[in-house]
Amino acid sequence: MKIKEEMKGDVLVIAFSGKVIGGPELVEVKETFQRAVDQGCMKVLLDLGKVSWMDSSGLGVIVSGHTTLSRAGGALKILNATKKIQELFIITKLITIFETYTDEQEALDSFGA
Repeated sequence: MKIKEEMKGDVLVIAFSGKVIGGPELVEVKETFQRAVDQGCMKVLLDLGKVSWMDSSGLGVIVSGHTTLSRAGGALKILNATKKIQELFIITKLITIFETYTDEQEALDSFGA
């Protein structure tokens, strides 16, 4: 799994690529969310468009990131969830927790000014 971070205005866009499964990378993902909060970045857009697979550990770390940001007064939104990932969100009922988008500009605009 690879992680790419990019600021777009006041929104941190984090893009994952590859397989989001258990392992040391997930520690890095948790640290990425915590670092965003520590730096005062409360708007995070998670781009999952290049994720080929995600297991329960991957879902868990995204939920953890959502919790970390929410407790700090921030928000985590999902961009470009693939069909497989979308199905995982539906099966696990996480679709009711996350705002999901397929258009990056729409997702960025949804955070407001």
